[in-house]
Amino acid sequence: MAKPSIPQSDLSRAQASEPDDSWPTEVKISVKWPAPNGKVLVRSETISADQFFGRGVHGAPLSGEHVIGIIERMRRAGAPTVKRIR
Repeated sequence: MAKPSIPQSDLSRAQASEPDDSWPTEVKISVKWPAPNGKVLVRSETISADQFFGRGVHGAPLSGEHVIGIIERMRRAGAPTVKRIR
């Protein structure tokens, strides 16, 4: 008589792999405005990856509210001014 097979759990069938330890060095948030000449004006803010993901001295990743606050502050600051160099 054949021995009944024992079902395997999903975890036992999963392929073991090394965790992905690659992290970006920074995260950039950019806000774009249309310029009168048809081009685009961009205001950007760079956040360290440690702060964004909550690594190192930062105890927790940035909350969605904090990211929205950064974007709102950039919006209120308005489009960047362009200085012409001749």
